[in-house]
Formats: sequence, structure tokens, C-alpha cells
Amino acid sequence: MIPHPEVLLVIGMVALYLYDSALLLASNEAVLSGGKKRWGALFGADNVPLRNKEPLIPNPLLPHHPLYRFSWKMEGQSSGSAPPWTPPVNSYARLALPIWFMFLGLFVLFPLGVFVFGPWVWLAGMALFYVNALLALTLVWLNRANYAVGKQRFAALVFECLACPPFALNLVRHLSLQFKPAEDFIAVINQCLGETEREAALTKIARRLRHALDWEAENSPRAAALAAHLQTIESALCRASKSS
Repeated sequence: MIPHPEVLLVIGMVALYLYDSALLLASNEAVLSGGKKRWGALFGADNVPLRNKEPLIPNPLLPHHPLYRFSWKMEGQSSGSAPPWTPPVNSYARLALPIWFMFLGLFVLFPLGVFVFGPWVWLAGMALFYVNALLALTLVWLNRANYAVGKQRFAALVFECLACPPFALNLVRHLSLQFKPAEDFIAVINQCLGETEREAALTKIARRLRHALDWEAENSPRAAALAAHLQTIESALCRASKSS
């Protein structure tokens, strides 16, 4: 039995939103999510690789949280003390309200109008979406220096947001992911994450190091570096478990 076109339309919108949210991470990559002093580490699904990458779909209910993509050196951090990571100027909070109104219009009012209340409600939902999409784009343009958005990039954002509404919900993610932090992720989680979150992140890093070590030629210089780094991570985990 083929679903009604309205059902397929709503399913398609959700699928486009999730597709646009998805990331493919290398085995030594992770994403820092949040803002101000509350950060969380997100890793890809290493048990279901896709094109030798780890797929990640950030929390669909947190589209207003910026994402920063980091990597870490599998063979261990370079010598020397790196300066602490400084997040870019956080101007994303001002986009949170328009994004949530867009979410409300697209995924609450529009389906309610289609399936329950009739055309006036879904028209109101689309109107709410486009008014707030234009507001969000205006805020991006007025603060384009903070977002590092040039004219061509802004034009592309306008087209994406207005031509494909589900993509507009990921506006903050698109803006924040364009920044390319050079800091080693392990140093950053020591700086930004709480004890519990830090221990969970180090556990996932250790698992990826073991996997890389399993595939490395035995007695090779890289295998030795991987093993030494893994031992350092496991020692940090052991100290964390004893102190908790």
C-alpha cells in the first residue's frame, strides 16, 4: 500500500533535514557541540562505517547548537604546550529563536494543518517558517564578519534556506562547521569537558586507537607510536576511574 502524498511529503522533509545534518568523520575526528561553558563531544558510529568514514547525525532536537569539527593525532600529541582553544565569537545565540520558530512552522504547524486542521494552519506554518528564515538570514548578513561569511557564501545560504526549507534548520551548524580548528582534540576535551564527559570521550578515542593498532603492521614505528599513545590514554582513564 502506497502512503498518501502528504505522508510522503512530511517524511521527505524529515529525511532531508537529517540528511543535511549528517556528517562523515574520519576515525580520528570528533565534533564539539554546545556553547559558552557547556560542551559535549560527539563521535561517529565506528561500528557502521560508510565509505571508510564514521557517520554522525547530531541531535535533531538541538539545531541551534554550533558544531566544531576537530581531529587528534593518532600517534600522540606533538611536543610542546599548545595554547588553549578559543571558540569563535559566539553569535549563534541570536539565531536560536528564529530557528526554533522555523522548526515549529515546518515540523509542527505544517503537519497539523495537512493531517488535522486544514490549509489555513499549514499556510500559517509556512508563513512562520519563511518570516523567520528571512529574519535569520538578515541576522547572518548583519553579523557576517563574526560568521566569516562572504557574499558568495551568503548567496548560497539564501538559496539553500529558501529553496529547501529543511536545510534552513541547520543554519547554525553550517556556519560553525566552516571553522577549522587546528588544536588537537584531546587537548581541547581536557579544557572544555567535565569529568564524566571527558572520560567517555577518552574511552571512545582508546577504542579507535586499538582498532588502528589491530590493522597496523606489527613492530612498525607507527605501531609503537600507537601503542604508546594508547597506554597514555588508558593511564588517564585509570586515574579518572580511581578519582571518581
